[in-house]
Amino acid sequence: MKKKLIALALAGAASGAFAQSSLTLFGVVDVGIAHLTGTDTSRTGVSTGGANISRLGFRGTEDLGGGLAASFWLEAGLDVDTGIGKGLAGGLNFNRRATVGLSGAHWGELRLGRDDAATFLNTLIFDPFLTNGVGGNNAFIMQGAPIQVSNAISYFLPANLGGFYGQLQYTPSEQPSGAPRQGKYWGVRGGWRSKVLNLAAATGELKGATAADNVKIHNAGISYDFGIARPSLLWATEQKNGVKITALELGVVAPVGPGEVRAQASRYDTSNSNADWTKFAIGYGYNLSRRTQLYATVAHVSNSDGAQRSIGVQGLAAPGTTLGGNSNGYEAGIRHIF
Repeated sequence: MKKKLIALALAGAASGAFAQSSLTLFGVVDVGIAHLTGTDTSRTGVSTGGANISRLGFRGTEDLGGGLAASFWLEAGLDVDTGIGKGLAGGLNFNRRATVGLSGAHWGELRLGRDDAATFLNTLIFDPFLTNGVGGNNAFIMQGAPIQVSNAISYFLPANLGGFYGQLQYTPSEQPSGAPRQGKYWGVRGGWRSKVLNLAAATGELKGATAADNVKIHNAGISYDFGIARPSLLWATEQKNGVKITALELGVVAPVGPGEVRAQASRYDTSNSNADWTKFAIGYGYNLSRRTQLYATVAHVSNSDGAQRSIGVQGLAAPGTTLGGNSNGYEAGIRHIF
């Protein structure tokens, strides 16, 4: 009887100690079938991440009192078509995000670790396809701009600023003194959001081995929710080795029936050359529930004489095109969020 009372007391103490804490297991499982065509060649296979990137994660928060909270976030990418992770040799690692942070309602959040790059987020949020699948934009991979950055020190403005939001981010190169600052990154992002309007801009730079290898990144986006449709406009530019590529994407998301239509038209211009291309995509996501969606997307890329871009997806490589050739992509899949 005494042991039972001690056990109950310990359980009660533990419950009280963690009463203001939370721990969540979450993830996305997304897999589909894709058919990609290039110049006189094609590929067909199982793709992953056509609607949302597949992932497995753990996150938690702890109320420290006085309006202060601690949090952590560990998120690993997955290739559902093969069942392996995104790490070396298919290992599971937290390549998408691995952070710990402190936040306060009045001063914002300080976050340390591997995180989304501040200059990437606009290309994600203002793309109707969230950069995924055959329909997503590639404005963030033109010249080597990072999607995630390691060793990041990030500060986020508090959420109670009347719709204004912002982020400052810095990653040291961690190179020996006197060596080139390769890998050093800084980024700034700011915007304003209401119930219907969202606009934001970002700028940053990733240091290379030489000054010519530095990647300079600028982008801005705006969207407005009319209820019947949410159009968006995204402008993005990246410059490296004297070559600048500028992307302009017009997109829309519209609720139709139990799901939504997604569409985009984009143009990519390479400075001082005819290595330009355009892309069109349209798709539909049918919600079987709040967590499960069936989706289908078709896309087309048309290259100018100096370009040879072709459509690829996670799990299925692009088939390739000749200079000035065209590429098409077709994808249908299922996405489940937990």
